[in-house]
Amino acid sequence: MQHKVVVNLFVGCVVLASVPALAGPAEDAARAFADGKALLAEAKFDEALKAFVTAARTDVGNQEYHQTFFMLRQVVRMRKRIQRKQGPDQWMSMARALRTFYHDHRIYSESLPLDRKIHEQHLAPDSAVMLAETLLALDKSAEAIEVLGGLGKKDASPRTSVLLGLAVARQGRIDEARALAGKANVGNDAGPRVFYELARLRAATGDSQGSLEALTRSFELTPPSRLDVLRAEAKDCTDFSAFASSADFTKTLKTQSSIEESGCSKGSTCGNCPKRATCGCGKE
Repeated sequence: MQHKVVVNLFVGCVVLASVPALAGPAEDAARAFADGKALLAEAKFDEALKAFVTAARTDVGNQEYHQTFFMLRQVVRMRKRIQRKQGPDQWMSMARALRTFYHDHRIYSESLPLDRKIHEQHLAPDSAVMLAETLLALDKSAEAIEVLGGLGKKDASPRTSVLLGLAVARQGRIDEARALAGKANVGNDAGPRVFYELARLRAATGDSQGSLEALTRSFELTPPSRLDVLRAEAKDCTDFSAFASSADFTKTLKTQSSIEESGCSKGSTCGNCPKRATCGCGKE
């Protein structure tokens, strides 16, 4: 029997144990990991966690498997904690962290009730933006228009104008959407999400060149650890379908970040941290 130093996944420490070496085939681990991702996409969190445990135990040298397991374990715990009575600040911190995770993994159905509750409590421009963003991801453009249209002039911003334009375009009101795109006044230092949404709006109104320019700027302003997530989102975004197969779009997807990674966390990057939304690192 081989002795091997193994990671105890449930207490997060390294122990010396007399166990058979966990040297299962890489194919088995990869299959379990793929199963976990598929289950997570269906919002089956507990089942996904079990699959990621299997992947991490089977291929103990694969850091991605371990990191994914630890991250989802934290999310599962947070999902349970947020159901208990919490102070408003603690609840908001967890809600925003969970929302970031849901959006990163495109589990928008789980984000929607959180966004609704946040907006009910605050009725602020930023909560309206979060709710509208999720509603648009779920093809609920009419409700997104209602949420954004309920903001007064003093609460309007380039981002609310862009999102409203995108919602209006989804309703087939292209001329109105073009007018909103022209009035958006997005500055060159706006956050990456603003430029990403502007790219979608311009694509929806037939401005392919303008869309690619905004998408390029979005990638430039995105932290390096976040680029793969945003690229994957852009590849699957139906708003870009008119030119998704073009060489220009392929070239745009290769745009590199022009900013440095945040040094605020203890990890090497913040890309997989579910608390990223509340750490104050960068603009959305």
